[in-house]
Amino acid sequence: MASWKTTLLLLTLFLLSLFLELLLAQATIINSIDGGMNKGCIEVERKALLEFKNGLKDPSGWLSSWVGADCCKWKGVDCNNQTGHVVKVDLKSGGDFSRLGGEISDSLLDLKHLNYLDLSFNDFQGIPIPNFLGSFERLRYLNLSYAAFGGMIPPHLGNLSQLRYLDLHGGDYYNFPAPLMRVHNLNWLSGLSSLKYLDLGFVDLSKATTNWMQAVNMLPFLLELHLSVCELSHFPQYSNPFVNLTSVSVIDLSGNNFNTTLPGWLFNISTLMDLYLKDATIKGPIPHVNLRCLRNLVTLDLSYNIIGGEGIEFLNRLSACTNSSLEELNLGGNQFGGQLPDSLGLFKNLKSLDLSYNSFVGPFPNSIQRLTNLESLDLSKNSISGSIPTWIGNLLRMKRLDLSNNLMNGTIPKSIGQLRELTELYLDRNSWEGVISEIYFSNLTKLTKFSLLVSPKNQSLRFHLRPEWIPPFSLEFIKVSNCYVSLKFPNWLRTQKRLGYMILKNVGISDAIPEWLWKQDFLWLELSRNQLYGTLPNSLSFR
Repeated sequence: MASWKTTLLLLTLFLLSLFLELLLAQATIINSIDGGMNKGCIEVERKALLEFKNGLKDPSGWLSSWVGADCCKWKGVDCNNQTGHVVKVDLKSGGDFSRLGGEISDSLLDLKHLNYLDLSFNDFQGIPIPNFLGSFERLRYLNLSYAAFGGMIPPHLGNLSQLRYLDLHGGDYYNFPAPLMRVHNLNWLSGLSSLKYLDLGFVDLSKATTNWMQAVNMLPFLLELHLSVCELSHFPQYSNPFVNLTSVSVIDLSGNNFNTTLPGWLFNISTLMDLYLKDATIKGPIPHVNLRCLRNLVTLDLSYNIIGGEGIEFLNRLSACTNSSLEELNLGGNQFGGQLPDSLGLFKNLKSLDLSYNSFVGPFPNSIQRLTNLESLDLSKNSISGSIPTWIGNLLRMKRLDLSNNLMNGTIPKSIGQLRELTELYLDRNSWEGVISEIYFSNLTKLTKFSLLVSPKNQSLRFHLRPEWIPPFSLEFIKVSNCYVSLKFPNWLRTQKRLGYMILKNVGISDAIPEWLWKQDFLWLELSRNQLYGTLPNSLSFR
């Protein structure tokens, strides 16, 4: 009897459990449907996006996906998963043929929850940035760079108190020149109290040149400042207590016309990692300040300025405090002179060193052999003498080596062939001699650019390459001049299918032009001062 009751009880519990599971499954389906409806596009916002689309020019049909009821599935549109509100519109152009233009409709104001807007790399053909963009209270990211906006930047953008990222880099990425944006002043920046990234490159700031620093100084959380080519002519020399850039890691002031020395406060920003002052009319002397605060410096670009011999002393001081952090040092295009200092070898993590277009003299510095992480070395356009040391082959990470336009001589060491990562090799306008054989190239599988132009007064360099030789590399550019290559047209060039630029000038060729040469798609071809003969093809065309 007890057994029967137990069985009945278990059966009742089983049926009850099954009934509850069915109810739960039905509720889950209903919630899923309701939840899906809640996550879908909100009608007001869908209409706002369609009106925005109607004002745009879209020659490539890039926004053809903007159809249907659910705008959250449209290209470049993201919605909040829980509320369905549009929070992101990312219409950054993917290339020259998918660029949007036209007008920007104020219907976007119906996107009350928008926090991310990117219209960069499009072509708005000089129209001004709309004032209403300053009304998006939740906006954290605004990128209108390289989109050919023009006119006055609206001060209303200063209302975007939640903004973290603002990129208004002017110009047109694909066409130059482009309409130039400008400002009356930068007072509106003070409203962007949360800003971490600011780029006003190629914006005319000439009317704000005397107070740009005060405006930037009002941004306590700023991490990156990009003001390149902004018509700035005033570089304030304020003492350190005035400068409030306590968090900034990147400063780019390249392409301005400061015509002054570097201010001392610049070297007191302990968080600074990347400093770009290329072509900014910076003069010497470099201030004799304590450089210990630059212990985190990774990139220093002072190229194409008017800094003279005092730069050597600056290098010596810099090597004492940033020798473990600095990875890129560019001092090219200045007025440095004398011998290259041994202190260069202290930058043990240096990856790129550019000292080109200066007046350095003396032999190739032995200190460079300690830079085992070096990937790019440019010593071109100096007066460095002597031969290339054999230890050059120990810099195994080297990708780009430029020793052109110096006073170097002697034989080129075979150890260059050990640089397996090398992609670009420039040895122009030195007094080389000896023989270049296949062994020089046997390991250079990544080489794409090779240039060896010798003075016509000293033709002591010869190539010795077998006609059947198949190079391990695939060149895009080759320039060889005033040295003997071969009597016959080099057949190995036939294997170079990616070759677009070829200059073989005065290299001793006396042969018919091979037919395969005309099947190459050259952008530049020069074979002058050789003894070539043959017939030009009827299909030959020039760009």
